[in-house]
Amino acid sequence: MRGKFIVIYGINNIGKTTQAKNLVQYFLNKGLKADYVKYPIYDIKPSGQFLDSVLRSGKQEISEEELQMWFTVNRLQFQSLLKKKLNHEINIIAEDYIGTGLSWGSAKGADYNWLKAINANLIKEDIGILIDGERFVFAREDRHIHEIDEKLMEKVRKRFIEIGREFGWHMVNANQGKEKVSSDIITVLRENRIFEF
Repeated sequence: MRGKFIVIYGINNIGKTTQAKNLVQYFLNKGLKADYVKYPIYDIKPSGQFLDSVLRSGKQEISEEELQMWFTVNRLQFQSLLKKKLNHEINIIAEDYIGTGLSWGSAKGADYNWLKAINANLIKEDIGILIDGERFVFAREDRHIHEIDEKLMEKVRKRFIEIGREFGWHMVNANQGKEKVSSDIITVLRENRIFEF
């Protein structure tokens, strides 16, 4: 049986890492294989290293279209390993994926249909979960080109919600206790029969 591909979406500093890792541990505790993946994958050459240098440069010097192409290449470079893990019954809990590129790219001016087209051949997730709420700004990186622009972040948040509706993502409120967020995510997975636990 193929593993499930679950993606946690949301703006930066919203608690995605905590929730994705908690979910991996929950699966492991239930005796299920699970692995955490965070996109973009910075240790993949050349795309990961390039993206890391751009995102933490303090200023974007390339077009949004070029940046989004690099994100797509990064996903594509990891796809064979992703497929292998899923085929070995490993459940993948990913932080960000195609929908992240659609949300950020379109919020920053790239054509939405073009963004969908360049990602069309990538593996689709089994379920998307959008963690939405006010950001935890204490976790912000001051050199990260996306985390220092609050107006852009709010615009991206709106795009996440709009795109989430289009793709049927399940929304979870970020601004409650961590345990309640985790519980809500597990409830979503149960209700959608991703797992019978």
